[in-house]
Amino acid sequence: MNQYEVADEIATALPEVKAEVSKIIYLKNPFALIRVVTRHTQKMVEQHNELRIDQCLKLIDRIYAKGDLLVRNAIENIFIFSLDHIVASCNSRDKDRLLAKIPLKLHTAYVNQVYRSGI
Repeated sequence: MNQYEVADEIATALPEVKAEVSKIIYLKNPFALIRVVTRHTQKMVEQHNELRIDQCLKLIDRIYAKGDLLVRNAIENIFIFSLDHIVASCNSRDKDRLLAKIPLKLHTAYVNQVYRSGI
């Protein structure tokens, strides 16, 4: 899946960010696309919208599994990197529920990144 297919996937799964995705696709920058989903996920966490959080996580997982190297790199450097901030913004009960929702591949990438950083 390349950045154009990713843009379509994001716009289909998250119609509320479709306008933003349409503006960004011309930049040919998968990092900007993943930033949109990351910000939206953060917003859903702040609103305690568990259904939309689940949709965002599944979307990123699907893109991560099918994405080309550039897309996977964008997810690792934008979304996975931001997960620490997103998780830290939750209270302990919500934090546990959020961590339990993270699909296995994303969770593995998250844990690898945390251990690589020495945190």
